[in-house]
Formats: sequence, structure tokens, C-alpha cells
Amino acid sequence: MILILAPGPLKYPFIKEGLDYFLTRISPWVKIEARLPRVRTSFENKEARLRAEEETLRRHLPREGYLILLDERGKGLSTKEFSSLLQEKLSLHRNLTFLVGGPEGVSPLLKEEAHLRLSLSPLTLNHEIALLILAEALYRGISLIKGHPYHRE
Repeated sequence: MILILAPGPLKYPFIKEGLDYFLTRISPWVKIEARLPRVRTSFENKEARLRAEEETLRRHLPREGYLILLDERGKGLSTKEFSSLLQEKLSLHRNLTFLVGGPEGVSPLLKEEAHLRLSLSPLTLNHEIALLILAEALYRGISLIKGHPYHRE
């Protein structure tokens, strides 16, 4: 199973629409779910927000599996490399979780616990935009594994 986990709720309707579109396209091939648990929006500082998001996200993290944290300073992969990573990790682990932080990123503790820090781009992306890009990358990577013609070279 693939789990996409990020603090919610989503602010932009077009992100929800795009996320739903790609998850629906992926679901015949792989069980996939997006969990966007609600985190309150008002905090006294960055650290308080990170702590609150960490507490909320931890409640939704599978106890076992492979955790990939999205981070602009993480490892960049080509589409084929990403597809190979998906194939490998899905064959080895029951749960493959992609963690996307909120506006302030992810707590240092969650960063340390990630098995892999993955970059979608060296640019800093709004976390909701990152969710949409991740969903498309997952669809592209899995379609490549399945021999579907979505990915063109």
C-alpha cells in the first residue's frame, strides 16, 4: 500500500481535484490512500506548528514500512529511477509512506526517522503543490512499471 500523508485540510480545490484524479488512476494497480488530517491553523511560532503537525501526523503513520520524506534538499531522481525505487520498495515493504510537511516543513524528529529524503525539485514548493506533483509522479512511475503508455521518452 502507498500512503500519502500531509497536514490538512487542503486549501485549494484544484489540488483536491488533481489528487483525486491521480489516486483514482493509480488504484487499479496499487492500493493507495491520501490522509490529510486536520491540523489547527493558528500557532504562536514555527516550533509550535511543527510540534502540532508532528503529533497529528504520527497518529496516522503506519507502525511498519518504508518512510519517504519529501524535502527540497533530498535526493533527486529521474522518472526511471523513481519508478525503480517504487518497484523495489513495494516488493519489500507492506507500507510505503510519502510524508509531505506543512508550510513550515517537517519536525527534526520526523526528518531523522525517514528512510529516504526525496526531492521533487530543488525549488521550494507550496506543500499542496508538492502533493499534486507527487501524485502525478506516482502515477507516472507506476504506469512505467505496468507498461502503460502514459510515460513517453
